Amino acid sequence: MKELLNQIRGIQGKLFSYNLGVVIVDDGSNPPIAKQNIPGLSIEWIRHSQNRGKGAALKTGFNHFLTQDVDPIMTMDGDLQHPPEFIPEFLRKYETGEFDVIIGSRKKNPKVMPLHRIISNTLTSLIISLLIGRFLHDSQCGFRLYSREVMESIQPDENRFHLESEMLVRCGWKNFRIGHIPIPTIYNQAPSAIRNVSDTLNFITLIFKLVKERMIGNV
Repeated sequence: MKELLNQIRGIQGKLFSYNLGVVIVDDGSNPPIAKQNIPGLSIEWIRHSQNRGKGAALKTGFNHFLTQDVDPIMTMDGDLQHPPEFIPEFLRKYETGEFDVIIGSRKKNPKVMPLHRIISNTLTSLIISLLIGRFLHDSQCGFRLYSREVMESIQPDENRFHLESEMLVRCGWKNFRIGHIPIPTIYNQAPSAIRNVSDTLNFITLIFKLVKERMIGNV
């Protein structure tokens, strides 16, 4: 975590139009994530008393930022799979005014990305693309930028990994504009909390739930 925060501090030194406020959401880890003080970087720490899932952690972060005068909001994982040096590219693309959501887009390279992740990513990206009527290359990448308008308009329900899929479907159906930024594919051998069978079933359940909501006019 300290290495990631130091990298973000380095990016802050190159940005003159933005102040990067960082919120770390510790989702009930045991032991708790050790707090770091990085000079020159504003950091706030929020801890869940027990593990509630990635989606719940993201919603905690979203709600925290919405209490402040912040725009846009960016998300990234804490395991160094998302290089902070690409933050300025996200911001430059956002400044064009052409996009409300910007997603990191990784190459599905079997030499780097595990085969089962390539398969699941390809299938979920295809399903979501068909649902919203526009092509998404990498719907599962957590390195993202959301406009404040998106955050104020979307109230996701999911508490685990599929919140990120839910966000894209809801954004697509609300006609928010979705763009992409190419980023490196990095897997650092950290253990994954994704469970192939159960998470596939959860994704299918999410899609049916969203389609049902749309059919009755709630989305």
